[in-house]
Amino acid sequence: MPRFSAQPHRLAFTLIELLIVVGVIGILSGLVIVVINPNTQFAKARDSNRKKDLALISSALEQYYADNNAYPATQSGNSVSALPLAGSPKYIQSIPADPKSGFAYCYTSVSPYQTFNLCAKLESGADQLNGATTCTPTGAGGTGDYCLTNSF
Repeated sequence: MPRFSAQPHRLAFTLIELLIVVGVIGILSGLVIVVINPNTQFAKARDSNRKKDLALISSALEQYYADNNAYPATQSGNSVSALPLAGSPKYIQSIPADPKSGFAYCYTSVSPYQTFNLCAKLESGADQLNGATTCTPTGAGGTGDYCLTNSF
């Protein structure tokens, strides 16, 4: 007849131990998601793309100015897509659009075309630069916008 010992052999975790570990992992993952907040991170990444796009367009505008001694006139509304910069490798290969909406950025230049305003609407409240408020017909240039002007 086999003899049973008073101490059972432990080959696995008990149900209570597993439930405690799963509960702790759930609480920690919930806290990490709240702290990181992926939607905010995606919005900040799109805002970074917007700023990079405006810097690229601004560089093309400065090259245009160097060749023509004036910035391009606003041809249809306040849209960057109407500027005579696209398709010319001399200035910019293609004019970028907003990464989320796909709409063109806001551009204004008033006669005699020696200054310009270039604006994008940011999603997050961080890093807002609002140097101009003249792009309001297309929804940019107000509170929460990032606007660039020429360096003169």
